[in-house]
Amino acid sequence: MSFKVAILGVGGVGQVCASEVVKKGYLTQLVLADISTEAAEQFAEKLRDETTASITVCRVDASNKESVASILDEVDVLLHAGIPEFNYTVMQACIDTNTHYIDMASDSPDDLLKQLEWGDQFKQAGILGIMGLGCDPGFSNIAARYAADQLDTVKSITILDGDNSEVDYEGFCAYFSPQTAIQECLAKPNYWTAKDGLQYYETPFTNKDEFEFPDPIGWLDCYVVEHEEAATLGQSIGKGCEYVEFRYALHPDFVNTLKVLSYLGLDSKEPIQVGGVDVVPRDVVVTTMPKPAELAGKIHGYSCVGANVKGTKGGQNVELYVYTIANHDDIFEKTGFQATVWQTGVPPVVAVDMIAEGLLNETGCIPPEMIDPVLFLERLKARGMEWYVTKKTSPIFRMA
Repeated sequence: MSFKVAILGVGGVGQVCASEVVKKGYLTQLVLADISTEAAEQFAEKLRDETTASITVCRVDASNKESVASILDEVDVLLHAGIPEFNYTVMQACIDTNTHYIDMASDSPDDLLKQLEWGDQFKQAGILGIMGLGCDPGFSNIAARYAADQLDTVKSITILDGDNSEVDYEGFCAYFSPQTAIQECLAKPNYWTAKDGLQYYETPFTNKDEFEFPDPIGWLDCYVVEHEEAATLGQSIGKGCEYVEFRYALHPDFVNTLKVLSYLGLDSKEPIQVGGVDVVPRDVVVTTMPKPAELAGKIHGYSCVGANVKGTKGGQNVELYVYTIANHDDIFEKTGFQATVWQTGVPPVVAVDMIAEGLLNETGCIPPEMIDPVLFLERLKARGMEWYVTKKTSPIFRMA
């Protein structure tokens, strides 16, 4: 059996994907593709000592359909680990070459819904597209589905992302894609209601509330932030779900820095003239920030992502929090990666496992919660990404 995987974008998350996929015997060929190949070549040399699969490195421009398609000859699955703004170009290349497609994020909740509308084109090509399968979105969707499957009815779903770590870096930084972090945190936060569908607050950093994360993280201030989960979970979960939101625990210094960037217009993606040269303000900011992979070994603390699902079961109110938690130092010691990129890179490889095993053989475009949660979570644990469930119950009181 020949099974060939391509990874487009060989930054921190792409490297995690590559280091995980080579662990399985089904892999015969791996293509590492990026606009800059120097780091990818160095990483490939390391991986060649860990696998019998052949590994090639290619220079690819993700904004160019033909460039992406040029590496997809006989590739079974493409993992797009680059920035989400190129999703559509990469998707079209996969359709043209009949290659299964997985990405880890969309450019916005509305973009996710537009990506899912490509389902007929993917079906005609006989391929599967999974949109937003990282940690959050991704694991978070599947955790919500798992929790909902344990309940008779679902009232609300809150995705919660919290981190109590400190980093050995004096400047402004983000643990995942800086472009994505700036964009989603400064965008209008979204939520979903059964009555009105996808809705948006007018300003970022709204509806701050405290949530108690599992030990040793504890209580953190969480903000509603633009995210993909709320665009699909309410309708796909059903069971009477009334409300879905995503909450992100943000450090006050991070929030204040983003507010200053926004005030100065430095979060803009639109080019401006500086000394006769076109400059994108956000790109300037990102260039001054460390790459997430460069923070490996410098972050100390815990990262937790999960789905808090409230509903009923057998005449009781039930609240389930299905989550994964990782210590940055432990993950670095075991894998050489920081926990946030590791948590993002493992779930898409689990989907690759399931495709290779014939357990994901449908065609079309799906959000992560459409994957069988039990089969997925079993394989996630087997790859070392533990997950847990906390449960709270209370009686249902009815008015006389």
